[in-house]
Amino acid sequence: MRFIDRARVHVHAGDGGDGVVAWRREALVPRGGPAGGDGGRGGDVYFEADGQLSTLLELRYRKVLRAGSGAVGGSKSKHGRGAEDLVVRVPVGTDVFYEGHEEEDESAWGSTAALANGTEAELTDGEDDALFEIDGIRRLPPRARKTAHDHEVGERIGELSEPGQRLLVARGGLGGRGNIHFRSSTNRAPRMCEQGGVGERCVLRLELRLLADVGIVGFPNVGKSTLISQISRARPEIADYPFTTLEPQLGVVSLPHERVMVVADVPGLIEGAAEGKGLGHDFLRHLERTRVLLHVLAPDPTPGRVPLDDLEVLERELNRYGPMFRGRPRVVALNKLDTPEGQALLQETRQVLRGRQIPLFPICATTGEGVPALLEAIWRRLEMVRRRESASQG
Repeated sequence: MRFIDRARVHVHAGDGGDGVVAWRREALVPRGGPAGGDGGRGGDVYFEADGQLSTLLELRYRKVLRAGSGAVGGSKSKHGRGAEDLVVRVPVGTDVFYEGHEEEDESAWGSTAALANGTEAELTDGEDDALFEIDGIRRLPPRARKTAHDHEVGERIGELSEPGQRLLVARGGLGGRGNIHFRSSTNRAPRMCEQGGVGERCVLRLELRLLADVGIVGFPNVGKSTLISQISRARPEIADYPFTTLEPQLGVVSLPHERVMVVADVPGLIEGAAEGKGLGHDFLRHLERTRVLLHVLAPDPTPGRVPLDDLEVLERELNRYGPMFRGRPRVVALNKLDTPEGQALLQETRQVLRGRQIPLFPICATTGEGVPALLEAIWRRLEMVRRRESASQG
């Protein structure tokens, strides 16, 4: 399945059904009083977070999300049926942004059904069919309903970070009132009803940010994909050339004593990623909600490339992207320990990182050497962050 982390959709909440003008005719009593029912409400539109989904692929090809409209009111004071809400499932970690308002279609007010078109029904006992007349019926404008949101274009209207969480994105229109509501001491035979409200219509942008405990970052071809395939069941494409991984990968790591953490491997970063170079913006945002960062370094066969310089570039790009990464615990893994270049780099890297109080773990992602110790160190830092979060929440 393709990993799609952005989608743009048009959302149409359902229109409310129109109220009607109808009369109750009892035997020998012409027009025994108003009996026009209310229209049903239009369906709302919700997004709901689903822990089983991992991509916005379905919404990439589903351009319009449309809830049903309410039914028109009936005779004998019967209300029209309300429409069901439309609930659209999205992955956990989806942000929803407001992209603008769609103009309401004025013609929709007169298109629902015959009873809704400013008509009048006169019924006798036992008579099922209504007799209609168009002239002389006053149709009142619909009642306003509180909007689902009032945001500027580009503003985030909500995020879905927990399974089962719902976000209301468009309200359906209220059902119009029938003439039974307009009877008064001065008007016992009101020839008026109310139009159903038009459902909200808007354009939304959805962005998926991976929810992971640990974010794996590094330059292309340092072995990140090999590492995540070693420690989890994730199976990214692996090859001996840069930019093999073009989509973020999620993996679940199981440790002894029933401990579990989720890791995210984003495609290799390059200098200028914070400004979007090499799709840097698309990849870096998947690291925003991680708790621990794992930098992967490795000897690079490219002339002029120095792994320690790579670490400096990675830190600079993270800090330029945003302040959310400052103070986040880091762990550095030096990969390809099984090569002479890796062994030669180990001592130099250890000396540099010791002064920064950043732990270094030499590993071989291919054979698994050093990986268990690396995972335990990551787990300890992850637990430290979790305790700190719990304490801050009281």
